[in-house]
Amino acid sequence: MLRLCVTVALAFSALLVGGSQADACVFCVDSVNLQTRDGQPWTAGKPVTLVVAATSGAGAALPANGVAVVMQTDGDRTKCLEVPLRLVSSDGAGGLYAGLFFPFRAAKFDGKLAIGDDVSDLTFDVKRIVAGAAPAGDLPAAEPLDTSARPLTFVASSQLVPLAAAALGFWALVAIALHGRRRLVRQAV
Repeated sequence: MLRLCVTVALAFSALLVGGSQADACVFCVDSVNLQTRDGQPWTAGKPVTLVVAATSGAGAALPANGVAVVMQTDGDRTKCLEVPLRLVSSDGAGGLYAGLFFPFRAAKFDGKLAIGDDVSDLTFDVKRIVAGAAPAGDLPAAEPLDTSARPLTFVASSQLVPLAAAALGFWALVAIALHGRRRLVRQAV
């Protein structure tokens, strides 16, 4: 009975002391959206504007800059891509951060968002662009990824035919050697 009372007391104290997730953040993220500069659907090779709406939960002034770090593409790990964000508008309680991101394909991107000392999870999908034009002005931009590099290959295409002929010849010699060995074993018995 004593254990039950202690367990119930600890559970209630955790609820009272723990508070909610909204109480824990100084700069809380309300929404994350993607918009194009011209309000049109996204096309490959063009940047999108990452727009983050945040509120100041503790009445603190919003910092002038933030950063989004993209770490996954459609659930697969990728090179960490930093998207610098700048405060483009604010009122007393919240503001909008924006920065340019160069998606290398239409996908869902996951990562972390840091505004001030608060770090939160971030998810956005290039396939879900919000209608309307993005905030105007000179926005900070992420470094575009160069996806034009040729993939790493171990054999040049001009060497495929000689390599295939050499492999075929090798396996033919192995087959002849095994067949000859069988013949020798039969003769010995």
